[in-house]
Amino acid sequence: MRTYELLVLVRPDCDDEQIASIIARYTDVIANHEGSVTTAEKWAKRRLAYEIDRVREGIYLIFVFKGTAQLADELDRLLKIDQEVMRHMICRIDHQEQLERKFRQKRTRGQERRREPDARGQAQAAEAAVVSGDTGKEDSKEN
Repeated sequence: MRTYELLVLVRPDCDDEQIASIIARYTDVIANHEGSVTTAEKWAKRRLAYEIDRVREGIYLIFVFKGTAQLADELDRLLKIDQEVMRHMICRIDHQEQLERKFRQKRTRGQERRREPDARGQAQAAEAAVVSGDTGKEDSKEN
């Protein structure tokens, strides 16, 4: 099963009971399709960047769940039909985590490569010092 994040934008005129019923409805859909909900909550009421159906505000709901691709397709279909939902977006989280992990690995490899020339330069300087007879220590003669 994959991990998904569902962000739902509902109309601002929905009261707390309607929002609770929307959360319960989609939580039940996820459970009925053998998925499991990690998080389901009302996020915030925010002003939108642009009007959607002559509305300038919306209430954001966020769901984090585990399920199959068929479950994500079914949620997408149901959310398109729902009149209270203005917009929605479903994202695979585990895919994003894999990309971030690859990016971190590339970054650490790049840092290691940058350190290697410094180590080589120090080794070459030490070899040159040994060849020339300079060990880096000053001879101290006591008279």
